[in-house]
Amino acid sequence: MTADRALLFLFRVNAAVLLVAAPCALLPFAWMDAAHHRLGLGPLAGSPLVRYLTRSLSLLYAMHGAVLLTVTLDWVRYRPLAPVIAWLHIGFGCAMLVVALDSELPVWWAVGEGPSLVLYSSVQLVLYRRATRNGRDSQ
Repeated sequence: MTADRALLFLFRVNAAVLLVAAPCALLPFAWMDAAHHRLGLGPLAGSPLVRYLTRSLSLLYAMHGAVLLTVTLDWVRYRPLAPVIAWLHIGFGCAMLVVALDSELPVWWAVGEGPSLVLYSSVQLVLYRRATRNGRDSQ
């Protein structure tokens, strides 16, 4: 598999994972609360703001997934956005680590979200540079 094909694949996987958030915006609040309990985080506050944020965040993640999917469907045209998106994800991953630690989430959560996104996006950058070095952009 070429570096460019691997990069395209990783972007599509990223889009698919993010799009899974769409139906979560419609989950009954009781299900969200049950998941919160199962994660060992105790009861989920049922305030209007928490209800709004849990659903709007799911929609925002899904919207971002739709943008990434669009990028992959016209890869030749939008491929130059790959490093921009990867760098944005790296910054987002770093910020999410700080937010998770400040929010006193379990360490497994903080380490599993932010740093894994930084690593994933760093792989995307390496693949982009390798594909570019191999002449992909000159075609």
